[in-house]
Amino acid sequence: MGRVFLICSLLLFTGVAHAQEWISTDVGAIGVSGSANNSAGSWTIRGSGADIWGASDAFQFLHRQSNQSGVITARVVDVQATHAFAKAGVMIRASLDANAVTAILDVKPDGGIEFMTRAASGASMQFVEGAASPFPVWLRLGWTSDTVTASTSRDGRQWTLLCATSLDVPLVPEAGIAVTSHDNTQLATATIDNLSIGAQGNGWTSQPVGASSDGNATELNGVWTISGAGSDIWAAADSFEFLARRVRGSSLQVVARIDDLQNTHPFAKAGLMVRSGLEADAVTALVDVTPGGHIEFMARATASSEMVYLGGANATMPVWLQLSWTPGTSSATAAASMSTDGVTWVPIGPQTSLALPDNYLAGVAVTSHDVTQSTTAHVHGLSLLPNGWRSNAVGTVTTIGNAAFDTNGKNVIVTVEGAGTDIWGDADAFQMVQLPGPIVDHSALTYRVVSLDNTNVFAKAGVMFRDSTNPSAPSVILDARPDGGVEFMARLCGQCATTFLSGSRIVFPAYVSLARDGATFTASVFTSVPGDGSTLGSVTVPMSDPVAGFAVTSHDASRTTTAVFDSPAR
Repeated sequence: MGRVFLICSLLLFTGVAHAQEWISTDVGAIGVSGSANNSAGSWTIRGSGADIWGASDAFQFLHRQSNQSGVITARVVDVQATHAFAKAGVMIRASLDANAVTAILDVKPDGGIEFMTRAASGASMQFVEGAASPFPVWLRLGWTSDTVTASTSRDGRQWTLLCATSLDVPLVPEAGIAVTSHDNTQLATATIDNLSIGAQGNGWTSQPVGASSDGNATELNGVWTISGAGSDIWAAADSFEFLARRVRGSSLQVVARIDDLQNTHPFAKAGLMVRSGLEADAVTALVDVTPGGHIEFMARATASSEMVYLGGANATMPVWLQLSWTPGTSSATAAASMSTDGVTWVPIGPQTSLALPDNYLAGVAVTSHDVTQSTTAHVHGLSLLPNGWRSNAVGTVTTIGNAAFDTNGKNVIVTVEGAGTDIWGDADAFQMVQLPGPIVDHSALTYRVVSLDNTNVFAKAGVMFRDSTNPSAPSVILDARPDGGVEFMARLCGQCATTFLSGSRIVFPAYVSLARDGATFTASVFTSVPGDGSTLGSVTVPMSDPVAGFAVTSHDASRTTTAVFDSPAR
């Protein structure tokens, strides 16, 4: 993958609490021992070292182990000017070796910002991109298994993507704050706050397309608020705000509930889009709803051609929309549908062919149909998943969660955001990403729980079998809590109370596995390969038509939690 440049993107990430503590380590041939101290969330980090450059580094590193998909964010308040090339910044590193594979986004005492990478152990560090900013400055590195992105911000809310570049990231990298004095005889002191490390928001970015002024998109407790201007999405060129992520491959679907849309014009619209690129005349398929409740399915089959209206319907918001696409002989085939409840779907218009490239965009589009003002839409339940997967809120929840499947990584990476009071008692309330059925005998759900937001000590993320999405259905779950506690639980019959069967403890990331043999379910946890952990036991729970998938609950009705699951090669 080559370097990718985007401008003025709003990047949204979720902070995640990990079981690991921060560790202070001097890396490489340092002259004076460094240190890191925390006071009320503000870090004072002192480091010596010749530099972070060339084939080998020397610096102070405040770090902890992370995951193959993640993000680190920090605000650099100041850096002592021991040398013009002293630096402090966020870093991801394959190991603590001085010559390890590395990506760093740092700031120097004069406010110069550097994004640099070392692509192979012992190779020379390469300068990738730079910028400048007054102090304090927010820095962020995000990564997947093969890509690292660097972003900066003045306020910690609006983020500008400096650059993205390819880098092979190991399963368990070290991530943290690096400080070097560029003078091995003395320490440089840097002040850092708002330090967090967690899971990426799966690459969602908001950006204007065509002749549209900048809009924005924010997400709070599962609800997306998207504002955008633009003349329209129609004819041979479009103008709108696009909350999207880059995807690869086909046989995917994007689903969301459009709750409302400000009536700036009868042809203002908010809806789901798949698009070949950010060009105004790009190949596009769109299913949207106007302020008056008219649903439109439209497509531009080839670049620069006219948009074609394919079909429509009428509905009252909130309304669920779905846009799916599957591989064809020489192009993708897109289809649109709508639903009033997110369960029963009605097709909108005929299927259509699109000339999509290998790497393209999918997400939510909003246009005001008035270049002088913006419109705002609120969106629940945004999911981008393989066809056949389904994200559902089970039971009584205050907000519908979001879910995304990372198509750009080498391995399966699924992010699930969910609310709900608990998975316990005689009725559950949680977010479930349901995998395609039917569920066969002698099958197993084996995934790694990478991370989980600590919204409550009893928040949980795990794998589940249950006899339907009825909140009181018989079920079996193997989950992890934010503190690493593991729970193997079952509801033995419909409307019965859930029973705690056994438990264990893990350090994230770790595998949870539920194996099904008829009505018998066996739970086990392990770190890297089956057999290196423990079997927690078995339980018999009759199910007539089981469903299976990921389960996430915040154990807090007022907010969502976010969990990341993956399934790397073992």
